[in-house]
Amino acid sequence: MRQFMPRKIYYEPEVRKYPLGCSLLEKYEAMGIDAEEIENHNRIPQLRKLPDTELVRLKKYLILGVRKSLRLIPNKLSADFIVPFTSSGCSAMCLYCYLLCTFFKGSYLRVFVNREEIMKTICRKAAHLTSSTVFELGSNSDLILENTVTGNLPWVVEQFARLPNATATLATKFHMVDDLLDLNHQGHTQFRISVNPQEIIRQVEIGTSTLKERITAANKLYQAGYRVGINIAPVILLEEWKDLYTGMFRTLNQGLEEGLKQQAFVEIIFMTYGQANRIINPAALPGTIDLFDKQLMRPKGRGKYCYRPEVREKAEGFILEQIRCHLPRASISYIV
Repeated sequence: MRQFMPRKIYYEPEVRKYPLGCSLLEKYEAMGIDAEEIENHNRIPQLRKLPDTELVRLKKYLILGVRKSLRLIPNKLSADFIVPFTSSGCSAMCLYCYLLCTFFKGSYLRVFVNREEIMKTICRKAAHLTSSTVFELGSNSDLILENTVTGNLPWVVEQFARLPNATATLATKFHMVDDLLDLNHQGHTQFRISVNPQEIIRQVEIGTSTLKERITAANKLYQAGYRVGINIAPVILLEEWKDLYTGMFRTLNQGLEEGLKQQAFVEIIFMTYGQANRIINPAALPGTIDLFDKQLMRPKGRGKYCYRPEVREKAEGFILEQIRCHLPRASISYIV
């Protein structure tokens, strides 16, 4: 298993009131990793003042805190509700990172140790459910990555297995799923494996698992009885994008198990690129590919860009044709 090993820990003092917080601090202390107390995980002055060039170093830190906001957010795409869950941020350095537009340099991995309180919020909602309801757990982080730090996911899967009308869903760009395969999940957790052409993964999704590793993880989860979706996200229109995505779909067709291909649900998300990405990426990751193309993109709200409607429409048609060709039994959940 590929684990995230932090170079330094920053933690709120309240973390010590929770068993997970204590165990994580003790684990990393035993490894000789420095831990520094902070007042608030959202405001760490000594990190905020660092220049953009330090993003790579910041991504190697782990922040431990207590999540205060526990409000469920209604959603109509991947789930019925988005749950502010046990982590935010990530150690990877995807060049389009959406969290960079919100947290800027503070898009490092934060783990919230009050998992029982967070889960109680879901259980209270589930107690009033009369029909199947899906809860998105990983909107601000990758829980497969987080699991290598906390070991939370087996516990989460078992919690949802006890909730008759509740299903957990999460997307991942990582392959470390082995400790999830023998759980009695009761079909109440589903995974969406995020995919892109390997060349885009190599150049753009820096620090994530390869396409081959993700396909292997998808097959393992399917064999373990989980419902598995394919998250084509984000679709990035580089100069040779048609060839790249044609190759990706061929690889999916060849690599995914037949049963998985027949039951898979597909989500298609086109890239939104932020002004924060345009500013921070060249400073933090000099020499990496520039994803902004003024010929193809237009402003989308404040400080963001998306593909022009006519560009997006042609690309959408191409992607759908590839799905019909290589994954003809798969269902399309949504396209955004």
